[in-house]
Amino acid sequence: MSRLLLSGGIAAVAAITTGCGVLLPSPFGDDPITLPSQPTVINFVDPSTVDGLSVHTTSDDSGTPHIFVSYPTPASAPALAEKLREVTSTAVHRFAQPTPAPTYGRPPELNVGWQLTAASGGVFGVRMRTGTFTGSEWKNSLSTIWYDQNARRVHDSADLLKDGKALTTLSGMVQNRLWSLGEGMKVSAVKPDRTMFDSLNFNPHGDLVVEFDDGQVAPARMGRMAVAVPKQEATPLLSDFGREVMRAVDSATPGSIPAFPPPEFSAPPAPSPGDGTVDCATSRCVALTFDDGPGPETDRLLYTLAAYKARATFFTVGGSAEAQPALLRRMTAAGHLVADHSWSHRDLATLSARKISDELSRTQIAVGAATGRPSELLRAPYGDVSAQVMNAARVLKLPIVGWSVDTADARDPDPAAVTRRAIDGARPGSIILMHDAGPATATALPKVLEALAARGYAFVTVPELYGSRGMEPGQIYDKGTLAPATGRNRSSSRRTRTRHDGSTMPGAQTAP
Repeated sequence: MSRLLLSGGIAAVAAITTGCGVLLPSPFGDDPITLPSQPTVINFVDPSTVDGLSVHTTSDDSGTPHIFVSYPTPASAPALAEKLREVTSTAVHRFAQPTPAPTYGRPPELNVGWQLTAASGGVFGVRMRTGTFTGSEWKNSLSTIWYDQNARRVHDSADLLKDGKALTTLSGMVQNRLWSLGEGMKVSAVKPDRTMFDSLNFNPHGDLVVEFDDGQVAPARMGRMAVAVPKQEATPLLSDFGREVMRAVDSATPGSIPAFPPPEFSAPPAPSPGDGTVDCATSRCVALTFDDGPGPETDRLLYTLAAYKARATFFTVGGSAEAQPALLRRMTAAGHLVADHSWSHRDLATLSARKISDELSRTQIAVGAATGRPSELLRAPYGDVSAQVMNAARVLKLPIVGWSVDTADARDPDPAAVTRRAIDGARPGSIILMHDAGPATATALPKVLEALAARGYAFVTVPELYGSRGMEPGQIYDKGTLAPATGRNRSSSRRTRTRHDGSTMPGAQTAP
């Protein structure tokens, strides 16, 4: 039985909370903004229940513009994985074209995430959400891609309809429903165009849910817009595959909504920071950190770390952590620390306080559910920290970790260059930035470990660098020494950085 997550509007959330007393956050942390008359709740399958599913990630925490791309790669559906690769590559290519100059000092950002809407009955459904930020606001677009496992064929959402006539009929139905919502709806924008109907799904009642991009059929400030066509009206429009999808979604709908956090989340008290066997007050210590996993290369990294008896800190993205809890358990069992890198890897400094809290707390829950131990640290995506991020981290009891050595492994495919940066930059107390999915990371890591071990370095988790001094929630730590934090710092009037002793860095300004 799959876990039911929710995406939808005020009415959907209200109805669910009234009936069950459970409030679930939106899967992407957005405000519930769909108009209240729309029953547009969609099922999302727990990815950890899908055998052989891995997550492909492309990112660079130290790069500008900001780009983070993630999509699932089911072992039993290679054609689907290839389609998702093509879709995300196209999104990156389009984003790389000239864009308006950023405002407020914020760099442009592309963020591509995913959810499973079906994974049974020979059907896979992947809902892709592409968010773009150009310096002032986020805009999101949606597309849902389907896979017929029996025919080994990938389908766009419009393939759920039997022909062009059905598409025209559906277009008219959608127009009528938008018209009934009142002024402000862009009814004339709805055309019988396959590219407009690129995100079709079904709600738990079997109604056909049609989703649109931000600003496509309503003012962009309204966010996600969707309409639901009743099952009895939609069924005659469906292709044979569309009916298969309807049945697969229906079979995956649980009879009740599980609690959130899940019942299995009952983490024991976090161990004290000095759990390791190395005293960094007397030893030459460095902390290797890996961002954006778990992913296809994480298993190889774990074997290499074990071979050198090295501990590390893994800053995981919540969506990927939820999909692969077994890897998180392996990390913990091997003595590594699993920490918070937000849910969707959006620049937290561009989000509201509520969304920041949601991004961090959902990842804490995913880590805790997998390992029995909630994440103890936060690394903000791209190293960008605002006053609101610090406040949220303080409330959630998360020290904020930067880095003092950037190996550039996320963008450099040369293992020798990655190795050289790690070795040349290492000093006692260094926090070294690497990435699970870096093109050269897995190859470079043995050389990094061998060279640094030969120089007398011990490999510890980040909290061990600070020993009995400990780490304070909401404060930024760029290296494990008493010197001022000197890691990533793009200070502006809207951001703040602090020393790890709690004082404000010279020249930094506190955000309002």
